[in-house]
Amino acid sequence: MAKLTTLKPRLKVIDTRRIKPVYGEQRRISGSARVGLKRRIWVRDAGHCCMCSRAVDLHESELDHRIALQFGGDNSERNLWTLCTDCHDGKSAREAAAGQPDEEALKHAVPEGNQVPGFVGL
Repeated sequence: MAKLTTLKPRLKVIDTRRIKPVYGEQRRISGSARVGLKRRIWVRDAGHCCMCSRAVDLHESELDHRIALQFGGDNSERNLWTLCTDCHDGKSAREAAAGQPDEEALKHAVPEGNQVPGFVGL
């Protein structure tokens, strides 16, 4: 009679201690709430990139977390800012390469309110 052998498992075991649970306040904002928030932050930042001060259109700008959620940032307005696509791409690449918040981005402050008197958003 032939001897049965067990199959080797095909799935790898993952270490779940490294995976952080995502709670409600730490999830990315999406949908209509994100659209309204992006507009509000863009108006607060006077339609300019917070890193290079270039004027950006609302639809061509990026709503960005100054300190990313994965590094302990939150969704509060003091952690959100408007970036042009070039600055956003550079910041994201530096964070991915270093595995920590971008030092260059931390040198720039988030505006507290509408910096340009009389500026009217869309």
